[in-house]
Amino acid sequence: MKHLTTPYLLFFILFFISFDGYGQDNVRFEPDTTVITKTVSIRPREHLLGIRYSYAMTGVHFTPDLKQKGVNTPLNFAILYTYYHPLWEVWSYFGIQTGVKYGQQGFTTGYNLDDMDQTISTIEIPFVTQLKFDIKNILRIMVHVGPFAGYRLTTTKASGFDCFDRRIDYGVLGGGGIAIRVHPIEFHIEASYQYSLSWLYHPEKFSSSWWLYSYPHQLSFSFGIHYNFN
Repeated sequence: MKHLTTPYLLFFILFFISFDGYGQDNVRFEPDTTVITKTVSIRPREHLLGIRYSYAMTGVHFTPDLKQKGVNTPLNFAILYTYYHPLWEVWSYFGIQTGVKYGQQGFTTGYNLDDMDQTISTIEIPFVTQLKFDIKNILRIMVHVGPFAGYRLTTTKASGFDCFDRRIDYGVLGGGGIAIRVHPIEFHIEASYQYSLSWLYHPEKFSSSWWLYSYPHQLSFSFGIHYNFN
């Protein structure tokens, strides 16, 4: 009986081994070759050249206070170059703007200190970062901030500039606005605030023991026409 059982056992063992091997040979593990791609839409670089007119409400912050009042100046013009570029070739919201601006600023006071009331003409170079958001190639929302440098050209004071007047100007500015786009022309309407970090006068202009600090500032509203070379 043992001799009859042994061949059958061997047959079933070989059968299961063969079946298992056959199953393994025919099971294939295919790697997942699915590739997920994402298309990023990048706006091209833009170059704008334009002119801007501004109406400014100017003044000077004095310490101590001199009962000063601001002066509105209608003669403010600028030639501007704007360059928009995608940051890291991904985000198309960034740009820089620079140019040359001619403007006026002034003040009056409640005191008569050596014909101190005056209006000054200046020339300035702004260099600002401008952020933008376009709405269907028709409307553009803009925000800008950055430094400026300038030089005070002339004054309405009868005595003119003296050694205590500071003619080099610099400071910060910021603002925002909208652009109406009729390609390739853009109409910009903006408002900005500018604050000088350079004194208008040396603190010892009137007294070596009574120091006077003076910082010009202005709020301006502007309209510009720009040509887009893109």
